[in-house]
Amino acid sequence: MPQPQPATNSPRQPAVPLRRHALPPTLLQPIGRFSGRLRYDDLINGRTRIMPTWLLATSDPDVATRIATLFGREPHVDETGSERLYQVLTGHAELDVLLTGPQAIQVRMVRRHGSTLMRCCNGRTQRTAFGKQPCQCPPTVKERWQAAKAGHGCEPLVQVAFQLAADPTVGRFLLVTATWPFADHATSVKAALRQQKHRAVCARLSIDRSLQTTSFGTTFAYSRPTISLLPDRSCSPQGSVLLTWLKSSTRRAGA
Repeated sequence: MPQPQPATNSPRQPAVPLRRHALPPTLLQPIGRFSGRLRYDDLINGRTRIMPTWLLATSDPDVATRIATLFGREPHVDETGSERLYQVLTGHAELDVLLTGPQAIQVRMVRRHGSTLMRCCNGRTQRTAFGKQPCQCPPTVKERWQAAKAGHGCEPLVQVAFQLAADPTVGRFLLVTATWPFADHATSVKAALRQQKHRAVCARLSIDRSLQTTSFGTTFAYSRPTISLLPDRSCSPQGSVLLTWLKSSTRRAGA
């Protein structure tokens, strides 16, 4: 049995404020400008709803019009936030896109305390408020998931920058997700892109939907994003805009 400790007159040390251990949120901001974002969730009546098809969101009305024309849809205006947002439901669970080299995919491992960013790893270097050190995350995604499940590991944050294969001239879009399966897929795709000599590559972003059953017998629909590479000729739709963009992108990469 623990023995009672004698009383002490030493003052109690104040707790170190959490913000001293925090990293700036800007550390996770993507590099460059984007025409909009790709999502598969929406906020309805204060609750997040997972959708079966992709949604493109932008604050630019001209971009929204071009996207809506590509998919034969009408843009929806959302004014609930700080800025007017135009959303276009694509109606597609598969979206062909173009990736310009391995830098198009960023896979990070992050550790948070609530909404506060405590550390960030890229597989080689770990950053904290006290500086940099070699990454301490396990080498494989499965081992990292096990560490996070045990409560002492980081969780994934994946950012994919891409152009629409249907019309790359609309601009760059961004997909951000924190799902473990997508982090595994994105890591493999990023490694494959390193073999492509920095030329534009066709890829497919998909929403996989399956039925899962809990240990209590409850069945529910589970959706998760996936990413895979495609042969150039498989990128749809094939047209002069896509082919011209692919050729010009290859020339710029080789310059």
